[in-house]
Amino acid sequence: MHIINDFFLLIWGERLNQEVVFDEKHTTEFDQYRLTSFDNFCDSVAILLIISPQNFANMAILEEPKTVLNTFFQHVIFNKENIQYAQSQLLGYFIVLGNLQVNHAITKRLELLKKEGIISYDAVRSLGSIISLIEEKKIEVTSLHVKSATTQENYYKTELNLLLTAIENLNQAVETPRLQERLHVIPERLENQRFSIGITGVMNAGKSTMLNALLGQEVLGTSVVPETANLTLIKYAKNPYAVVNFWNAKEWSKIEEGAKSLKSLEAFVKESKAHFGETFHTLVTPQGESETIAVNDLALYTSAKHSEKKCNLVKSVELYTDLKFVQDGVQIVDTPGLDDPVVQREEITLEYLSECDLMIHLMNAAQAATQKDVDFIIDALLYRNVAQLLIVITRIDTIAEKELQEVIAYTKRSIEARLNEQNKGAKLDEVIAKIVFIPIAGKLALMHKLGQEKEALALGYDMNRTGLPLVESYLEEVLFGANSQKANLIISANRKEIESIITESMSAFEQELHYLSISTEEIEQAYAKHQEEKAVMANFLEQIKTSVAQSKEEMEHYFGTLQKFASNQLDKLQNVVKRRITDDVSYEFSKNKKAPKEERIGSMIETAIKDGMVDLVRDYRYEFQKKMQSSLEYMDAKYGEFKTESTAPMFDAKAFCEEHLGSLLIFKNSTVVIAAANDAIKKYGKNDLSALSMNLETIFATEFSHIKEMLEEKLHKINHELLSSFVSLCEAPARSIEERFGAEGALIARAMHQMKDQTLNREARSMEIKEKERVMGIVLNDLNAQKESK
Repeated sequence: MHIINDFFLLIWGERLNQEVVFDEKHTTEFDQYRLTSFDNFCDSVAILLIISPQNFANMAILEEPKTVLNTFFQHVIFNKENIQYAQSQLLGYFIVLGNLQVNHAITKRLELLKKEGIISYDAVRSLGSIISLIEEKKIEVTSLHVKSATTQENYYKTELNLLLTAIENLNQAVETPRLQERLHVIPERLENQRFSIGITGVMNAGKSTMLNALLGQEVLGTSVVPETANLTLIKYAKNPYAVVNFWNAKEWSKIEEGAKSLKSLEAFVKESKAHFGETFHTLVTPQGESETIAVNDLALYTSAKHSEKKCNLVKSVELYTDLKFVQDGVQIVDTPGLDDPVVQREEITLEYLSECDLMIHLMNAAQAATQKDVDFIIDALLYRNVAQLLIVITRIDTIAEKELQEVIAYTKRSIEARLNEQNKGAKLDEVIAKIVFIPIAGKLALMHKLGQEKEALALGYDMNRTGLPLVESYLEEVLFGANSQKANLIISANRKEIESIITESMSAFEQELHYLSISTEEIEQAYAKHQEEKAVMANFLEQIKTSVAQSKEEMEHYFGTLQKFASNQLDKLQNVVKRRITDDVSYEFSKNKKAPKEERIGSMIETAIKDGMVDLVRDYRYEFQKKMQSSLEYMDAKYGEFKTESTAPMFDAKAFCEEHLGSLLIFKNSTVVIAAANDAIKKYGKNDLSALSMNLETIFATEFSHIKEMLEEKLHKINHELLSSFVSLCEAPARSIEERFGAEGALIARAMHQMKDQTLNREARSMEIKEKERVMGIVLNDLNAQKESK
């Protein structure tokens, strides 16, 4: 070490007797002293370095140089040999350290000693020249590679790739275990997102043909499923298979009950019972049976024409396929025809469709806009929360262009007429605005997909003319486009979670950097203060826990009150429907001497029940929202001064209710009750209104008992979810406070450990933190740019 040799030549005028070697054992002691008390360390070093032959005798009689020597080297005698050893080890440490901040601080102290007349100008110049030779040591910190996202697909896939790239970059930067766990669950959550498409239409509307064309394979074609008679859910799996679900005993009993009023259903039940005989109860069981089968065997279970008739007992099918169209989280709900004689299938269909992100209704161009079509369209848009409806007019290759335009115009006129009949003409614009019409030639599109394009072209249809590309583009935009509400919600929610993780991580890093720069005493003071605050907070959190338990108990009691309210509303609705029918029958017989038309009675019953249920759900939501708002405001106030900007956002009871009560819809087919009511009118309407009233009372009591049962079952499930979410909302600020205190405590504990860690290089750790902060800054900028580009 030539710098040390130069020091002794300049200051002592001699070389050391042996080669100078820095003893690494001194590193930890010097580091600890420097890092815990920087100023005292530099003062002490300056005192030892200025000792020379010229002032040795004077320094030897002072206490301070002896104290410093003992502090650094423990119980060493103040003599020339020990002083030279101390000076050589300190200089060796500074060379290894290579910290210009330390070098400048010592030089500054030498200047002050010169001003005080303790050392001469020549001594300062000599020492300064030696110290200036010590070069800054660059701490090597591995630079973290930041990956860029380059995917340019549809909006959703592009944004999804940006989020996944952000997570990949953050995996190398986030250190806190709790935040790492939050980060790691995001990809799985994104992977499990599903976009559902509901396919509806009367029988022979061309549903299977269009689906085959979309899937690019004849999965639902005549070679596999000659006639789909059941609800089919099409999902993705690498290895294709199918799951068949049979009716359970309770569901079948409702089918049998409906058969008492409907001839078509009566024939269906008789055929099923006769065909299966004693084996019937092996498939229709109390708990409900399911079978996993090969896709090639699907026709045995779903074909209405198959001799085994198993389709009669099948409630639904789950078809898992490896086809590309369903790879990106898309699942398809393929429904049986709307004119299915088993009316219970419609209830199941509507339940599934209510959760779909898009509904596609198919109409045969030659038989478009039947009353069943029009009623279903109106029902979907007015009562079933369907935000967007695509009407696909199929088999356009069988009609002329002029006829096609007339089909669309006729459909709109039929919708308007039906709305007027139901006194809902004012809703026309609202309904029409949600409908998009696309005509297709499904069979010809399928030929193109199956490699039979020559035959399709010979008939005058290239792929564009078949209309299928328009359907595909529409689906792509509605499901994955920049204006897709669901796609935006998914991206926005997960982006906010990533931003929150970055913010908390950077806050933790800044806190650690602070602790790395202060002394042990200051860290111990911070720890003591944190423990005091923690004790106060523990008491507060216990109070909050008690308040949450009380609020939960109140909410559970209130659910009982709300269920009684719903039951009373249904009783009132039952009486309203009965009165409307009896009044209308009385009026028609007294004025026109004949019974009302069956269609009119059906429309009155169906509309009254649907409107009544809409009112009930609206009132239920309103009453619950009032209670929720009150309870949440009470809990919000309880947190008081403990709430900070980092805790949970302000409670929004309205948004909460929309989210959790949005599925509070009852899907009940009215075909059976309408048939029974019309039979009673035929029998008693003309001569005995009293008997008619009694019969209608019985009919509607049975119908509304089923509705109550369905509502209670749904409310039980929804109320459980509501209560769980309510408790989670109330506890969220407490969890946030607890997590914040836990994180702060962990940081202080880590800082205390670092103080005792003799091997820790603080400069290296600081640079490592800053490198990780750099990565987080880049990711945060990318996320902000992502938001701004939207």
